[in-house]
Amino acid sequence: MSKYTNLLNEQMKESLESYIIEHALAPGDALPSERELAENLGVNRLTIRAALKRLRNEHRIYTKHGKGNFVAAPKIIEGTSKMESFTSGWTDDGYTPSSKILTMDEREAPLSICYQLNLNLGERVFSLNRVRYLNGEPIALEHAYIPAKLVPDILLYNFEKESLYATLQTVYNLHLVRQEETISICHMNKTEARHLNAKEGDPAFLINGLSFDGNQPFEYCTTINPADRYVLSSKMKPEKSK
Repeated sequence: MSKYTNLLNEQMKESLESYIIEHALAPGDALPSERELAENLGVNRLTIRAALKRLRNEHRIYTKHGKGNFVAAPKIIEGTSKMESFTSGWTDDGYTPSSKILTMDEREAPLSICYQLNLNLGERVFSLNRVRYLNGEPIALEHAYIPAKLVPDILLYNFEKESLYATLQTVYNLHLVRQEETISICHMNKTEARHLNAKEGDPAFLINGLSFDGNQPFEYCTTINPADRYVLSSKMKPEKSK
């Protein structure tokens, strides 16, 4: 592809972005057909098709076979360097967060959770499995484990309406001072995809996080975020030379 063709396709992509804004097309709204766009913008259909492909690759639009092209919801960007609760963090960023509890109980800790939380075999944990929403759209499937001995009577709280971290801090005197996370890519199984309005096998970020109060781990949490609507960002600076 020539440099001129690349430039033309990029300019046409920007023209399509302007068209979406000027016509106030919202996520889920259909774009005109390739023929209509070509006529409106004064170019041939091949140029329109190439520009649409660029928008599709950038997840600005998506295609339904036999139905056309549609405006995609913007991706949610989360900084990995922030340490704050889901509720307060996203509220501060202008979103409306909400949650739906799938399971909430006390159970014997699985071996892998005992290892993460420094528990003995047979010790019990508070288990909270939730779908997390921003502006009504599911963006995370989250499963948290907390040693039951640290949070007596926590089953009395409604974590669809109350913040877990705020409750841990104000009621149980557990303060988030450090987090360790590993981030990998996974493919959603049927159950995960159903809760996140996705398709089985769709890619997702898998985040395993361990929260500490001082040197004491008090929460282990696994989170699945659909890759098509979620971006993780980080800010780094070089360490000082010794």
